Amino acid sequence: MPELQYIEVSKIFPHPDNPRKNLGDIQELSDSIKANGVLQNLTVVPMSNGQYTVVIGHRRLAAAKKAGLSVVPCVAMEMTPQEQVRTMLMENIQRSDLTVYEQAQGFQMMLDMGETVESIAKDCGFSQSTVRRRVRLLELDADKFKKSEARGATLQDYAQLEKIETPELKNKALDAIGTANFRDVLKKAIEEEKNLRRMAQWETDLEAFALKIEKRDCVGSTAVPMDYVTNYGIWSPKDKMVERPEDAGEVRYYYLVGTNGIDLYKDHQERGETEEERQRKEKDRARNRVKAELREITERHYSLRVEFVSDFSAAKKHLVEICKYAVGAIVGDGEYGRDEINAELTGELLDLGIDDNTDYPAFTAMVEECADEHPEYALLVCAYASVDADDNGYWDERWNTDKREYEIVHEPNSELDRLYNFLVSLGYEMSDEEKAMRDGTHQLLSRRDA
Repeated sequence: MPELQYIEVSKIFPHPDNPRKNLGDIQELSDSIKANGVLQNLTVVPMSNGQYTVVIGHRRLAAAKKAGLSVVPCVAMEMTPQEQVRTMLMENIQRSDLTVYEQAQGFQMMLDMGETVESIAKDCGFSQSTVRRRVRLLELDADKFKKSEARGATLQDYAQLEKIETPELKNKALDAIGTANFRDVLKKAIEEEKNLRRMAQWETDLEAFALKIEKRDCVGSTAVPMDYVTNYGIWSPKDKMVERPEDAGEVRYYYLVGTNGIDLYKDHQERGETEEERQRKEKDRARNRVKAELREITERHYSLRVEFVSDFSAAKKHLVEICKYAVGAIVGDGEYGRDEINAELTGELLDLGIDDNTDYPAFTAMVEECADEHPEYALLVCAYASVDADDNGYWDERWNTDKREYEIVHEPNSELDRLYNFLVSLGYEMSDEEKAMRDGTHQLLSRRDA
């Protein structure tokens, strides 16, 4: 068994592969060592030049040097590089001293030295899936990750990133971790990834009969008059597919890839369309795109609210706020009060297992049974489900008499304002985009020419 020995601090050096990069504030430990000495020995590995490398006790070594000690108690042990990394990793994990990113770096070092995910999981007490998820975090931008840790990001936050496959979109969501925008940005990134896959499939299908171009009315450097046919974009119906035109063998088709969509064109056909008609159609297309984007935003913000209510577990604590809001939801704004509730949403939030065959009396009985078991939460759900919907937003389309055309405008929504105020009182955090929609400052609501 190795014996305790006192070694000069000038001969002991920090381990270059120590997973813990930041030793934290050592002033208090240094003061204690100055008063009482080093009460727990360091574990070191001898080097060929008569010097030593710390394996256990990096903070104690730094604090001892700061306290002015010339020697410290040590146990010198022979270890392979793999054993050294494993020992340091285990020591820091047991003390909960490592950040998530430092854990990931430690696991990767062990993998690089020949360990397997299975052996690391067994040694460190983590599941194999946790080890794999940690290592995948190293694909993210290191600076962004460290900033997210400083913002107080949780393991659950990082686990949410697994819903995204694209590194660029993961890093975009990583920028928002630890802020009120994270849930919104995460959902947006998930949708963007789905749209990228749709775009890739559309382009593959278009390649079968159309030529890719870089600019409308141009094939390379040659001017070619073209007519707009259709568009495939983030605003398109989820089930929209490319259909080969019947005249594709007779008329040449072209497609232009943009940031959020693909425009399909074909050789210009003489139809006698006026410039005014063409501009009107362009405005209609632009307005429809904005409407589709606003619908997507409105539905996404609705899903954020639903998730918050679904995960809410402090109904008893907020009973007064819930009762006050429920009264308003039941009474409503108008003379006749409110007589409807979203049964599908209520069933989802209360986990009732209802379907299209469930009649209203059965639905009512199931809600009442839930109210017996969890009255505060049942009241919250019923109040919420009576006012919110996936089209509950802050915009509308109106006819502009002077311009003689429809335009998209910001639409104040006092009922949604009250709902947000209520949810915020329960702990909900509005994202910047939600606030911009509410205030009418969102960029899509400022496009008065759409």
